[in-house]
Amino acid sequence: MMKLEFGEFLAAPECKVVIVACPDVFRTEAGLRHGKFSSEYRELSAVIVLDPTDMAKIEVKDSDLVEVLGEEGVVVVRVKESEKEHPGIGYVPEGAWANVLGAGPASAKVRRSQQGIAAIEDVYHR
Repeated sequence: MMKLEFGEFLAAPECKVVIVACPDVFRTEAGLRHGKFSSEYRELSAVIVLDPTDMAKIEVKDSDLVEVLGEEGVVVVRVKESEKEHPGIGYVPEGAWANVLGAGPASAKVRRSQQGIAAIEDVYHR
């Protein structure tokens, strides 16, 4: 018989956002210097920048892992707290992780994640 932990099946709080893919010079530089399969590139690409009020809704803090459920796919990325206010908008650097979520501004849900960030090879082979 399986032992279940308290709260194991409770849904994590979610926040609806519009995903906007944006260029990032540091991600581009990491790709050129270290390659797109490097950990440096992944750390700068597998990111979502959220407004602090949206982060509070889903009970996460800077550098926590979140699951982004887009119209065309799901990715796990690291959350970064925005310095500017933009509630309801999540900025994701252009690249493999953003591509999974869909083209152009796309609706998505964001919630805490216990999973790790997938390697770029796994992101491309979905």
